[in-house]
Amino acid sequence: MPVDAPLSNGQLWSWREVERYPEDWMRDANLPTTWDLRGLPLDRVTTALRRLVDRHECLRTTYHVRDGQPVQRVHRTVTPPVEHVDRAVTDRGDPERTKEQLATIPFPMTDALPWRGVLVTTDGAPVFLALSFSHLIVDVWSIHHLQDQFRALVVDPDADAQMGPTLRELAQQQRDESWRGQQESSERYWRRVLTDGLMDELPTLPARAERNRIEATLHSRRLGGLAAEAAKRHGVTPPAVLMAFIAAGLARHTDTDRVTMSLMASNRFAEEHQHVVGTMNQLIPVSATVDPGATLAEHVKRWHWASARTYRYSCYDFDRVAALAADAATHSGQEPGHDCWFNHLFRSWFNYMQIDRAPLNPADPTPAELVWTPLAQQYGQAFRVRVAVQGGLTSVMLLADPTIIPPEAVTDILRAMALGVQLAATDPETCLKDLWSARSEGLPPSLFPSEVPAPPH
Repeated sequence: MPVDAPLSNGQLWSWREVERYPEDWMRDANLPTTWDLRGLPLDRVTTALRRLVDRHECLRTTYHVRDGQPVQRVHRTVTPPVEHVDRAVTDRGDPERTKEQLATIPFPMTDALPWRGVLVTTDGAPVFLALSFSHLIVDVWSIHHLQDQFRALVVDPDADAQMGPTLRELAQQQRDESWRGQQESSERYWRRVLTDGLMDELPTLPARAERNRIEATLHSRRLGGLAAEAAKRHGVTPPAVLMAFIAAGLARHTDTDRVTMSLMASNRFAEEHQHVVGTMNQLIPVSATVDPGATLAEHVKRWHWASARTYRYSCYDFDRVAALAADAATHSGQEPGHDCWFNHLFRSWFNYMQIDRAPLNPADPTPAELVWTPLAQQYGQAFRVRVAVQGGLTSVMLLADPTIIPPEAVTDILRAMALGVQLAATDPETCLKDLWSARSEGLPPSLFPSEVPAPPH
């Protein structure tokens, strides 16, 4: 018999995130990946996949709504939803195209397994496995664990793995008396955030509503390596370096000296959570000053330590926080004017994803590229940044409401970020305000293109 259980904090957060998507954008909840199978026996591949599904509850979980609330249903056994296709693979782009095609197919939020795959063989010999998972069940961290365990199981079907608690066990733990202290500290943090005020200059939308957005992505092989050098020099992290300069650009273009950014937390800080396979990510807002007179070193450290303090509160019950926000709005007379607390509470956010372990080269001369997305996501926050680090390439995607951050401001923020990272690594006593007056000087094309394409109309 399947077992129904409440959602963990991470599952509930993902549910509230995904349920606000417009129907036409539900595919954005998908996390695709491709695993190279060349040289592996087919029976070992299929056995490893079955054992992986048997091992991890999240791969046997469906979601349902009961009495108006989402619940998870863990099935004892399921057939892996993987299609086997035998065909000739004629070029290296086939795995990527297959993965991208899978990623375009949305998952229903309820009543079905929220993952699927295509196992491609040629004349019976495995070539690759393309998979697409809904964020409702896993995050990027979990996909790395799944891939590592799959590899081990192919070699040895009895291979063991270090396991964390299941999401069902986490949900129970987070409702126990032992969790009350952490819950109360997170709620106190949220009360301070709500009392101090969020960034009201950024408008928010109702659930499933669409509005014009623009999106540009800066691709640079050198940027990630320089961010790592700057981080090492100042005793901070590469994500903090990038975020600090994004925050500076947002402050400049919204004419404020204090910015609230919501950070994506993995919530795997405790040792027992390092090996959890499931969805654990949650956003947590952090506010800090942007002082134009500060040195780059001071600015980066300020944002790093503000973020580090914030992460201790990043695992919380979203519905309880939304209730706190509704109560605070009622008492202040500042109703959000719509039905989506997710959009309202996370008005601008920053997410850094280390997708693989490929080395980063701070001296890579490959020219950087800036690309405009023809059709940006037309929903959600007015300002959103995703950093993806993969194959030695760092890609910084910036999405914005053009009525708040027009195209020229988008390119200005990305350019200043690239220059800020370079100077934080090489000349950190530079004043923050000098980024804007010197933004066209000393910026090599490997960090930012000399010619910026026009945005789509």
